Amino acid sequence: MKTKKFVIPLTENDVLDIKLTIQKNQIIGFALNFRSRISEVWYAIYRVDTAHGYLHEQRFWINPEPIHLPRFEGMSIKYLFNFFIDEIKKNWKRYRNYYEEKMKFR
Repeated sequence: MKTKKFVIPLTENDVLDIKLTIQKNQIIGFALNFRSRISEVWYAIYRVDTAHGYLHEQRFWINPEPIHLPRFEGMSIKYLFNFFIDEIKKNWKRYRNYYEEKMKFR
């Protein structure tokens, strides 16, 4: 089993950290962590991963506790990985706005 890590820059102040767990050339787990630099400090805004044996997300503008996502059970890891990459790319600005409003950066 091996781990691959890389970063997708969205802007100079917004990035998507990706961690893949790979076994026999297959993704068996992942973590996607969207972070933003606000006032020169990096904050975790949104995370979705398969750690702890199940798919869950964390919406840090609401609460850092993991939210189980049972509606995705039975779907392939590859599908889930691609689905959530697309979701984060489409929604990261909205997630950042929620976080800034909740933490009173505005």
